[in-house]
Amino acid sequence: MSTATVNGRSREEKHILKNAHGTVMVIGWMIFASTGILFARYGRSLHIGNKQKFLGESIWFQGHRFILFLATLATLLGFLLILAEVNGEWIKLREGLTFVHSVLGGIIVCCALLQVSMALFRCHPDSPFRFVYNWCHRATGFLAFLLSVPTIFIIIVKWKANRAGLIVIMSLWSAWVLIIVVLLEIVRLYFSRMSPIAYSKETREYELTNSNLPPTLMLQQTEETHNRLPNNIILMLFFVHMIVAIALSIPLIVLIWN
Repeated sequence: MSTATVNGRSREEKHILKNAHGTVMVIGWMIFASTGILFARYGRSLHIGNKQKFLGESIWFQGHRFILFLATLATLLGFLLILAEVNGEWIKLREGLTFVHSVLGGIIVCCALLQVSMALFRCHPDSPFRFVYNWCHRATGFLAFLLSVPTIFIIIVKWKANRAGLIVIMSLWSAWVLIIVVLLEIVRLYFSRMSPIAYSKETREYELTNSNLPPTLMLQQTEETHNRLPNNIILMLFFVHMIVAIALSIPLIVLIWN
C-alpha cells in the first residue's frame, strides 16, 4: 500500500519533521534558554565550595555561555527542520496564526544569531562602550525569551490533537517562570540588604573591636557566612527550576508526538 506524498515526501515524513521541530524548540527554550538567562541574572555570585571560577572563568559565566550555546544550537536545528518541512518556502499570510508563529519564530532565530555575533565581537569589560553591549545583549536575550512563550502558545492553539493538554502545560510553564523569577528576586533583594557591605561603619567597627579574631580574618568569616546561605538558596532554586522545566517539557513533547 503506497503512502500519499506531498512535494516528493510522504505525509508521515513531513509529520515527523514538524514534530521534531517542536521537540527541539521546546528543549531549547523551556530548558536551556530559561536556565541560561537565570544564570546570567541571578547566578553571578555563585560558588561551589570556595571556588567561584571554573576553567579560568566565573562559574556563572561558564554555565550561562554553555547552556545558551545549546539553546542556540537547538534553535538553529529547529529552524532547519521546519525549513525542510515547508521546502524552504515562507508560510503564506492567509494561513493566519501559523503565519504569525513563523514570523515570531523568525525573530527568535535572528535574536539567537545576533546574540552569538555580539558575544564573539564584544568589547573588553573595561571599554567605555561596554554598557552598549551589555544592554543590547540583555535586551536581545529578553526579547527572544519573551517571544518564545506566545510563539509556542500560538501554534498549540491550532494543534488538533491534545490541544487542551498542551495549553494546560504551557500555562503551567508560564506561571512557573513568573514564580521562579519572583522567588529569585526576593532572595537577591533580601540578601543584598543583609550583606556585610550594607552594614554601617559604626556597626562594623564595633564588631571588629569586640572580637578576639584578627580584623581581616573576622571580616572574611563574616562575609563567607553571609554569602553561603544565599548561594545555597540560589543553587537550590536553579535545581528546582531545571527539574520543573524538564518535568513540563517531557509531557509536552509526548503530546506533540501523539
